[in-house]
Amino acid sequence: MFGVRLSILGLIAALSLAGCFIAPATPPPPDEQQQVVIALPYDLAWDAVNAVISENSFHVQAQDMTNGIIEAVGPRFTLHDADCGKIKSAVGTYTAEPEPNSSSVYNFLVRPRGPEASIIEVRATFNSSVKVPLHPATDVDCVSHGIQESNLLREVLAQAKKTHRPEFARPNASPQQAASAASTQSSAPATVRNQARPPSSIEKAEGDVPPSMRGFSLNGSSNLPTPPPN
Repeated sequence: MFGVRLSILGLIAALSLAGCFIAPATPPPPDEQQQVVIALPYDLAWDAVNAVISENSFHVQAQDMTNGIIEAVGPRFTLHDADCGKIKSAVGTYTAEPEPNSSSVYNFLVRPRGPEASIIEVRATFNSSVKVPLHPATDVDCVSHGIQESNLLREVLAQAKKTHRPEFARPNASPQQAASAASTQSSAPATVRNQARPPSSIEKAEGDVPPSMRGFSLNGSSNLPTPPPN
């Protein structure tokens, strides 16, 4: 009987030391903190988001340009990024720390807003195992503070200002060639005007007419002045 009583007391003491997990109480970030409008058409907005993902060295594990979805894995997060709840034990209540194997996943959504603008949305999912005394480790979905989402959206806004369509130069002539061509064209008429005009067939014919017959045109009409009246 005494042994049974000791066992019961031991069980009660163990339960009192076991503690429990308290779920995160932080509300999720508002939509204003997770989306932004940029002045780029859909295809360029898609390029800007991918550039930000690459700059942060995220690992893209899924993307669908037709539906505007990109899923990227980020680095380990901290309590600064998300609330993972609290742990209550016999010694008190303390904040649950993300474990070294914690993960962060960012879901980017790109949607067109008219022909020349797009809406960019970022949703973060933070997951970590939490160890409660005398309990097996449990995976917990931590609640984001919205800090990383806001930082990424600011980077997207900055990248949008640098994103433009490529410009292709036309195959025009070099300035030297253009100047040479213009000089040739402008000098051509002057050259023609300075050349001696070849004699016409009539002038050639008049050169063969004797002096006594000069003054008459070859077509029979006189070129002499009309004599004064008597």
